Amino acid sequence: MALALLSGCGCAQDEVSASTREEAPEGQRRDELVTQTVTLIAAADTHVVATSPTTSFGSSPTMEVDRSPESEAYLRFLITPFEGRLTTARLRVYALDGSSDGPTAHDPRIEGRNWNELTTWNTRPTQANNILASAGAVTSGTWIELDISDLAISQNAYTDVHLRPDSTDGVTIASSEHPNAALRPQLVLTVESAEDHPPHRPAPLPVSGPPTLFNASADTYVSEAAPGSSAGGTAQKLWVDNGQKREAYLRFSVQGLTETVQRAVLRLNVSDEGTAGGPSVYAIQGAWSESSVTWNTRPQRVGGVLSYVPFLSPLGTVEYDVTDLVRGNGDVSFGLYGNSSTPVTFVSREASTSGLRPQLLVWTGASRGAPGDACLTRREIVSTTVYPLHDTYIDQYRPDSTFHREASLKVDTQPGFYSYLDFDMQLPAGQVVRRVLLQLYALEASDRAPRLLKSHPFDPTQTTWSHPPPYVNEVIADAWAVKKDEWVEYDVTAAVTTSGRHAFHLYPYSNDGLSFASVDAAREGILDAAPRLVIVTESAPFCSYRGTQPAGTTAWVKQSTSAATERSRHTAPAPDGGFAVLSAVEQTQDGPYWGEQTDVVALHRADGSVAWTREFPQTQVEFRRVAVTSLGNVLVAGEYAGAPDLGKGALPQGRGMFLMKLTPAGAVDWTRGYRSWSQGPDGPEDNLIPVYDLATDAHGSAVVTGGFWGYADFGAGPVYSGKPRPYDDEGPNSFVLKVQWDGAYQWARVLAGQALRGTEALSVAVDAQENVTVGGWAAPGTDFGAGAITDRGPFVARWSPSGAPLWSWLLPAPYGHYADVYDVGVLPDGGVAFSGSFDGRFTFAGTSYASLEPDDSYDGQRDAMLGRLSATGTEVALRQFQDDLGRSLSLGSLVVDASGNITTAQSGWGRLLGLGPVGLPEDVAPDRPTVASFAPSLATRWVRVLDPLQSRLLLAPVGDGVVVTGDLAAPFEVEGTWYTPRLRRSDLLHLKLRP
Repeated sequence: MALALLSGCGCAQDEVSASTREEAPEGQRRDELVTQTVTLIAAADTHVVATSPTTSFGSSPTMEVDRSPESEAYLRFLITPFEGRLTTARLRVYALDGSSDGPTAHDPRIEGRNWNELTTWNTRPTQANNILASAGAVTSGTWIELDISDLAISQNAYTDVHLRPDSTDGVTIASSEHPNAALRPQLVLTVESAEDHPPHRPAPLPVSGPPTLFNASADTYVSEAAPGSSAGGTAQKLWVDNGQKREAYLRFSVQGLTETVQRAVLRLNVSDEGTAGGPSVYAIQGAWSESSVTWNTRPQRVGGVLSYVPFLSPLGTVEYDVTDLVRGNGDVSFGLYGNSSTPVTFVSREASTSGLRPQLLVWTGASRGAPGDACLTRREIVSTTVYPLHDTYIDQYRPDSTFHREASLKVDTQPGFYSYLDFDMQLPAGQVVRRVLLQLYALEASDRAPRLLKSHPFDPTQTTWSHPPPYVNEVIADAWAVKKDEWVEYDVTAAVTTSGRHAFHLYPYSNDGLSFASVDAAREGILDAAPRLVIVTESAPFCSYRGTQPAGTTAWVKQSTSAATERSRHTAPAPDGGFAVLSAVEQTQDGPYWGEQTDVVALHRADGSVAWTREFPQTQVEFRRVAVTSLGNVLVAGEYAGAPDLGKGALPQGRGMFLMKLTPAGAVDWTRGYRSWSQGPDGPEDNLIPVYDLATDAHGSAVVTGGFWGYADFGAGPVYSGKPRPYDDEGPNSFVLKVQWDGAYQWARVLAGQALRGTEALSVAVDAQENVTVGGWAAPGTDFGAGAITDRGPFVARWSPSGAPLWSWLLPAPYGHYADVYDVGVLPDGGVAFSGSFDGRFTFAGTSYASLEPDDSYDGQRDAMLGRLSATGTEVALRQFQDDLGRSLSLGSLVVDASGNITTAQSGWGRLLGLGPVGLPEDVAPDRPTVASFAPSLATRWVRVLDPLQSRLLLAPVGDGVVVTGDLAAPFEVEGTWYTPRLRRSDLLHLKLRP
């Protein structure tokens, strides 16, 4: 703990604290939640008295707040700059004499700030009845502390507080002129931050049932001091330390699992020796036997640290998360390697007490069979997350203070800190409750997590050490040694059996205290790791499919096997039935916060296996879109800044867009960079070029759309966007660019609209005749080739292979109403399918359409639409998606296959797509990934609702179906088979659905 004191009137004293007890192993960097206490001394204060109406008391060493005679006090503080977010503000004044009912703090607002130390009763400021906090009974010679966190406090500004009496038994308080500087009024600010904090570790997967327990089939330890000894195989203790170089090994035989592993935990009991530098768990490689293995013949550790917990107390318990290694049936071995010269011992499998022997706990998905009926009837495991109404802690040494606004919940025995959480939850009707789990995010490490007791609902503004909530003195859940920056989970299923208020008490079990992230840490944007109740239920049976099988059923499922955590970006079909995928490797928990993500291009074969992957770790580069040519070359478009080298030399210095061509084997063939700039007062200024979409034609050309401000040179000299530079919320105008197979410029067209939003060319497709079709939103003044338009609204436009305008279609959207085209696809007959949304009224192909609130300008509900144009741009058919209650969906990705069938992806509301109820109701399981197929006539063919994924669905039409790609970060079940992310963060999941 560091403490700095500054002297002088209006001074501040800063106290900064952060947990520094844990020394992380090599490569495991952690940033702290920093809590800073800023104490400000009053810059000015005074009081006024009704019986002395013309007297000022600004130089008095004391202040009176009383009703007899009437008197009130005013205080002013200068808020010096601080780093972080203000979470609490407490006014502290020292009572020289007490009262049965102390003063109340008021927010004076602007009108009450008209005072200074010469103010008298007659010239006192306006009284505002904005109560902040009230003191209650006050003892002489003690501090009065008032929580005034609701006061608007700004840095580099003055903040005022008024103290007004509640009793004729008033108080006398020390003023800023009191001779004892330590007794002068204080404003104590709690400032908290987690700047540059890495992404926190994911919460444990919400398992739906109890674990399967496996006992160790072998365990031993070896010592460098006795390199030929195998005595550890019969010992009742497993010794581990880095001083005498002792290592322990354990083997488990995992058998009988029928479902995918969702979580695996190695549970060990500490014997007589604990440590402050607990060992790390690794996978090990090499044959070994507990009866014969020695230091000289020991197995070798491989890979990175599986798990690590620093503080282990004697006779305690520790659980190591080893999910990354335990993937199914078979033998699995672990090695324990010391991080400290202090030895630690664990109970071995030879110990006499069987309940203390090593165990492996394995959770799997709930047993499922492939649905056999026409609507693929299934049950879903549904996880509902509930956050606290409020939480707080109490402090033994500050018995009358509240702490419900701070970013952490403290639990300790010395000094005494107890924490409380209060939830209001509803158990889902009609569902079987499998588990209720309380999850807390630990900000420090400890040798023992607190015990969990049931409490009663409480008012956090009244919860103090002197007035704690009542609790039931019965432990309802327990936890073990805790690692910093990890989730602690309590199973509270038996205690939470009804809907309503449920409160919990965290009771310390160790003098090695710790703290958890609070709900206010999330509300204030400090740490996104709020406490949560996770309710795991099993739904009633429901239809997950409507249509005519086998269309829309699963052909295969593939999960990425990369060791890195990936997030999907874009996907595109390949000519041989395969597909290409763009993804980004997510920054790791242990990586530096400034680390750049790595972009990945992968080409998959028709069976979903990976043909090749290529990683691009360059900084300031974002891959956005991918396309595969008829010869199997892969085209990539994205954005860049600086002058990165993607494999063929540095791109032009500045900011802009790049195009890249990879060979069918994944080698970089060529790259092209395109800059955008504005003319500034000091010369050219670089601008971003956002990439919207990418397509290719039969000759391997690239057609890309995007936006730009100012000027850009796409290959035929500078062109002007119609927008001089980025400004506030003004959107860019768009371009369409065609680049030949060898990277040579062919043609470009600027779509420059005259509106704040700017014209957006969001989607592009190329037909068999190599015509280029673009859809999006057009602003007035946009010229598609036949002159500037005067209306605004969604558009579809087509150009010939050489860039000559063929036709354009516009759906006028009057000012105050909204309509958009998001995606376009070309049908085999040259017609166009498009998806979009609208709010208002319009006529299409002679039929009138209206949204739910068509005349509610600006904020009316938008309805989804799916439309079709002919090969010459005439209106053919349109479908609007809305139910009788006015609820609507939002169509996502749209693709068209070789037969002209249209496939879309969206979130939830599958029953609006025309084939009847499908999927769980939205109030039970909202926003489930939904895939739908439509005939060229726009009639619905089939609808399929999937388990939740952690991204929007990406679609790629392949020869005999459609590949669906998403991010897998939680258990996912499809047709009776479970899939679980290997790193418990995010894998890519690809499903091929039959056409």
